[in-house]
Amino acid sequence: MNLYANLDLEREPFSNSPDPNFLHQTRQHATCLQELEISLRLRRGLSVITGDIGTGKTTLCRGLLRAFGQDSEADMHLLLDPHFSTPEEFLRVILGSISRLTPDPAMGLWELKEALKQQLFRLGMVERRLVVLIIDEGQKLSLENLEILREMLNYETNSSKLLQIVIFGQRELEPLLAAMPNLVDRINVRRRLRALTLSETRQMIRHRLKVAASAGAAPQVDFSGAAICAIHLACKGSPRKIVRLCHMAMLEMLVRGKTRVGLAEARAAIRPDDAPRPRSRRSLALAAMVALGLGLGSLWLSAAPTGPVLGPGSGVSGQGPGDRISDGPGAQPTLPATGSAPADVRPEAPAGIQSGVSADIRPEGKAEARPETRSDSRSAALAAEGLTLLPEGDGTQSAPAGLTLLPQRDQGPSLRSPIARSPGARSPGAQESPARLHVAAPQQGGQRAVALSGEPGAPGPGGPHGQFRTVAFSMVGQ
Repeated sequence: MNLYANLDLEREPFSNSPDPNFLHQTRQHATCLQELEISLRLRRGLSVITGDIGTGKTTLCRGLLRAFGQDSEADMHLLLDPHFSTPEEFLRVILGSISRLTPDPAMGLWELKEALKQQLFRLGMVERRLVVLIIDEGQKLSLENLEILREMLNYETNSSKLLQIVIFGQRELEPLLAAMPNLVDRINVRRRLRALTLSETRQMIRHRLKVAASAGAAPQVDFSGAAICAIHLACKGSPRKIVRLCHMAMLEMLVRGKTRVGLAEARAAIRPDDAPRPRSRRSLALAAMVALGLGLGSLWLSAAPTGPVLGPGSGVSGQGPGDRISDGPGAQPTLPATGSAPADVRPEAPAGIQSGVSADIRPEGKAEARPETRSDSRSAALAAEGLTLLPEGDGTQSAPAGLTLLPQRDQGPSLRSPIARSPGARSPGAQESPARLHVAAPQQGGQRAVALSGEPGAPGPGGPHGQFRTVAFSMVGQ
């Protein structure tokens, strides 16, 4: 079934087969083909054509074979895959192609070389024939096989070479040749095919449409200038890629019922619907803005008053349910120090409770103290319970007897020494004996009396010193 019958096309214009009829002889291709033909007819020996993938080397090789196809004096031999593990296999294949006979498997390397030399002398000297060996995919040749080809060039007469060799290969062949300078010196024609220009791309597309059209009829299909430019930019001038995209663009044109390949069809061929398309700049910018917004939002949330940015001291500590005063019979308050070394506690108020420390007298007979934040709200809360926070003294008095100030961890004797009151003894260097805290029995009114006596031996309110102050405070928790 001819899909292009309605377009007056007899064959597929963009076939991926190396048909020499579709070879568009650009300047480089035409020059290369002419030089090769001249070198072969003058029997000058070795010619090498290299190029990138898809630059038209195989199509040029088929064109060279067609140029000598009508020559009855030329024997053309084509080797498509020159990869052989040993030089014996390589020589056996070449000998069988030239002599049209199957070599004896028992023949060694030297015997194969002698048999090939005799065949070349017979064909070149006796029959006056032109023997040409064309090798495609020359990058597969090993260094040993290249050395065999160099030795074949030594089969010559006084005026000409008996074997003409043409190698078509990719750019990987060039380092192999550079490693053999004795072979490079024997190269007569050496060309490197390059990519097509925009003008050459346009000429190649129109040449293929003209060749595929019916005899004597102009093609009914055409490519717009924008489509040709888009295809050329996408393929970067590679003839093989240009042929493939042009074929896909024509199929898209047939599906849409058109006779002209425009920019829309070219873009559909370059970027099929099932192929992943790259993200546009607008989508990338939107994604960056979303990421930036999420980052700023997380930073703002972490900067809240209760977050970790402002630290634990940013909040206002209130009076929790554990801030209560309880006692037991015969209990004496004990004030443990916090992790940092606290300031000296010196009573100047009858209550005997220091600023920033809340006393907790428990029924078990132990008292605990916790550091509190010095704030107005805390002072107001303590005042509501009947407690008074007074500033520290001038540093001349000692702590009340019965209170021990020790660090939370034993950090050595240089931090703080225990302050204790021994009966009947006075600490050296102290100005006066510290007062003692007495807690009276509860009364019916729901209050307790706390007495601060001047001497440990004072008999009470009627003693010799007779002057003490009593602070009444309500029971927390009753």
